[in-house]
Amino acid sequence: MRRFNPLAPALVLALFPSMAPAQTINGIDWQLLAIDGTATDTHATLRIEADGIITGDAPCNRWSTVNSATPPALQMRGIRATRMACDKLADERVFFEALSGMTALRPDGDSNLVLTGPDGRSMEFVRDIMSNPTTCKTCKADD
Repeated sequence: MRRFNPLAPALVLALFPSMAPAQTINGIDWQLLAIDGTATDTHATLRIEADGIITGDAPCNRWSTVNSATPPALQMRGIRATRMACDKLADERVFFEALSGMTALRPDGDSNLVLTGPDGRSMEFVRDIMSNPTTCKTCKADD
């Protein structure tokens, strides 16, 4: 009779890393950290679901869209938002302008998600900005 070695699954994953579980970005409330390599204190979020629905909070309003591409490609069409006024509408305009130009997404480590556009623009999000302080990976050196 053979005994089960509890280290066997870890050994298999170490020898064959492509068999390791894929890093998930779905179902997480990602919080905005930076736009175009500049850290921001603007409160905005996004959440990606497995079915392609993307939702979040902008500085003033809730928003949603659908990714009609297969990740890591990103093709958002018709970003919809509520129409509430607040004193952060200028920040919201900057957020939506950047978001609408994003064409790809990729996790960067366990805590960061980076969206990029063909024109070199980027948006960086983190899992939990309050309980897990993280370094901005896309920020310029002087930030």
